Amino acid sequence: MSKNVMFQYMITSQAVDARGGIRGWDGTRSELYQEVARISRESFEDYADKIGADHFYSDERVITKGHGCSTSLLHECARVWLDPIFDSYDNLLFADTDIVVNTEENIFDVMESGADVYGVLESDFVTASGGGYNSWDSKESVYLDFCSKFMLHDCPIVPVMPPNRPSKIMIMNTGVVLWTREARLRAREKFLNWEDWCYTGDFHMSIMNDQPYISSQLMKHDFDVETIDQTWNDSPHYASEEEFFEKAKFCHYTGGEWKVDMVRHWNEKRYKTQQ
Repeated sequence: MSKNVMFQYMITSQAVDARGGIRGWDGTRSELYQEVARISRESFEDYADKIGADHFYSDERVITKGHGCSTSLLHECARVWLDPIFDSYDNLLFADTDIVVNTEENIFDVMESGADVYGVLESDFVTASGGGYNSWDSKESVYLDFCSKFMLHDCPIVPVMPPNRPSKIMIMNTGVVLWTREARLRAREKFLNWEDWCYTGDFHMSIMNDQPYISSQLMKHDFDVETIDQTWNDSPHYASEEEFFEKAKFCHYTGGEWKVDMVRHWNEKRYKTQQ
């Protein structure tokens, strides 16, 4: 039987509150983020107990200790492959802290196919507007910036082909990612240092953050990446809240105002796991 672990972290800084408040929330932005993280942590700890996995939560910089910029915080997820604390586990689930579990199905079961890494692509997401998070497919200037950044680090531009939704670049949403131990150890050996990605070049933070970094390294070093159904990393894009709670397995509240909805939904006990 596989030994599995889940890893989450939330670290706030003064820079978070400098971005201003969020409509519908009476407190500061960092207070909202901390409440959302508390909810997500409780949800995943309960889920881990139910499916026989361990859960690890952090609120301190470890890999990014000593770095001050907000983009570097996003690279703290590099602990997934750099921190030896996880080496004894066969499989690891990384999950953002703006997600609530809405299922008792075991997500680790999707790993039976034997790939290295599993997740949902940015271009496969369906949002409330009908599109995905793949701005590089709609704006040529954004696509060229991504290409420039990838070329700086000698990373290939790998397109997404059917049966997935076609896209010019394969970029994973790193909010929900499953890793085998072998993949994590190989990433430790092969991946470019996260600092080199985070601080090289003058691009928008959406290019300097962890998602293009991880995706570029997975493609450059020929990891076997398998996509999973969006319901494992789902946004409130459905016609009704009822449909969202019926279909989504992991409810992911990206963006500021959606996080206010997450707190409300939790307090109203809308999730299947709260019934």
